[in-house]
Amino acid sequence: MLNSLTKWIRRLFGSKPQEPEQDDAAAFAFSEEPSSTGKKVTAFTEEGISVVPYDENLLERARTQWQFGDWESLAKLERSTLQHHPERAKLALLAASGHFQQGNVSVAKQFIQLAQDWGCSKRLLGQVLIAGVHNSLGRAAASMGEKDRAMSHFGNAVSLVTPGSDLRLVTRARTLEQYSQLGQPPTELLHHDLQLPSKNTQEETAAP
Repeated sequence: MLNSLTKWIRRLFGSKPQEPEQDDAAAFAFSEEPSSTGKKVTAFTEEGISVVPYDENLLERARTQWQFGDWESLAKLERSTLQHHPERAKLALLAASGHFQQGNVSVAKQFIQLAQDWGCSKRLLGQVLIAGVHNSLGRAAASMGEKDRAMSHFGNAVSLVTPGSDLRLVTRARTLEQYSQLGQPPTELLHHDLQLPSKNTQEETAAP
């Protein structure tokens, strides 16, 4: 599946995805202040005609789920929930990430198309998809008992999409969650020396 995903990304972009612009990177930096739990606001479908309520905390929750690698929760996002949200393009992209990691490639591609239709930039799309490839490689390495290689890939996955965040903390959280999903006791990883990717490494691994 990983090879087919990589080939699909190549076809989608035609060449090496570029580094994200500052506004794209900041959009996934997980630095926004969360709003009160469960609070909803309204979005205008057409001026002066009707309003549709949406959960303004949805994007923040989805970002946190992506950080940890909670793919099951991301895959539960539905189009009907996203379509009236002002950040629906980013949410569709995060939903696609969840489906890709769970092997639901056809559904993931549908959400990728939605993200594009709703205005997601090609730069951000490329970064998140490549981060997904790194996560899959990390899980494969973890399954083979290669802890250093696994953590390196998880670190690259996080650093590609979350500039400015506490990469050591986020990478450790992602690593522990992925090992737990694989049914491997993560206890010994708590004391494992985490080597974060350098800037040069990030640039080199950005190509699919």
